[in-house]
Amino acid sequence: MIYKIKPTDTLFFRTGRPFSMGDETWSDTIFPPYSSTFYGALRTFIIFNREGLQAFKEGRYMNDIGSPESKGGMRIYGPFLYKDTTLYFPVPLDLVEVKESTKRKLLPLEFTDTSEIFISNYSFEKILVYKGDLDVDEPEGFLDEISLKDYLLGKTESLYRKEPFEFYKTELKIGISREKNTLTSKEGYLYRIPLIRLNENTSFIIELENIEDIPKEGLLQLGGEGKVALLEEVNSDLLDNLKNLKLNLENGYFKLYLVTPSIFNNGFLPSWIDKKSLEGEKDGIKVKLVAVAVGKPLKIGGWDLARQEPKPMYNAVPAGSIYYFRIIGNYPFEKIKESFHFKNISDINPEEGFGLSLVGKVIV
Repeated sequence: MIYKIKPTDTLFFRTGRPFSMGDETWSDTIFPPYSSTFYGALRTFIIFNREGLQAFKEGRYMNDIGSPESKGGMRIYGPFLYKDTTLYFPVPLDLVEVKESTKRKLLPLEFTDTSEIFISNYSFEKILVYKGDLDVDEPEGFLDEISLKDYLLGKTESLYRKEPFEFYKTELKIGISREKNTLTSKEGYLYRIPLIRLNENTSFIIELENIEDIPKEGLLQLGGEGKVALLEEVNSDLLDNLKNLKLNLENGYFKLYLVTPSIFNNGFLPSWIDKKSLEGEKDGIKVKLVAVAVGKPLKIGGWDLARQEPKPMYNAVPAGSIYYFRIIGNYPFEKIKESFHFKNISDINPEEGFGLSLVGKVIV
């Protein structure tokens, strides 16, 4: 089942940075919000569209949404940014942007042997570098679905990004804490919160699996401050163009693009990759990690509604990060696709949408 989630007002999505009124005056926000935000919102929506929180605590929904002690079979994919009739995705981190380009043109980093460039203490076989003559910078923003598919197929001649402001704008909320007894303002407790307002015809898309009973539409709370969003079931084939991707991997390499942040047990390395040899095996497929383009770690936590306590805080690899693998052996693309394409590969909380990966072609 695929759902569109359209906010009715501004939204507030906290980062993992601590914020306490009186100690700090500014709270950070993130966009797009983490997949766990949607997982929690949908789980809460389902609970209160059934028999309520008490029934959830008693374990009556173990098959799909689980209980406070354990998760059921519910799994999500996304979020995907959706504007008009087009899906958008974070810019892959192995692309650079031509400076002074009014069209925001993107160029790929080249997949190069490390022997060509001397770098001490570099443990990978390959390195990603820009060898052109143009002045380039790291890009921010989003690729549309057609451009992302071209990128995954190795067609990088005409890639252009969209600016974040084309999807949302930030509005500042000024507030102050009050004394409970007198309702007067507390001195030194002035704070500012940046709120997100999606532009017209902009929403989120989420795919939901393993749910026994959920309304086709409704209202749910999303993010901080109890903000409301509209939930609506949409066409089930909306993501098929990406899901049905076909690639030729005859050169023995493939790359993984992270649509959503991923939490790995070993920092930026998946648990199935050996730290020393950088080789690993997943679902019978043997590979070696030969290059990466990984962004700055994110702090991901949250609030446990059922237990009324903070969730554990994790370091996560950001969306857009890229992992290049050399295939050890001979596996058809379909087998690699079954394990890596449109799969949540996060070591921790994959059911919450972390680590959604897509397979891409490597140009050697």
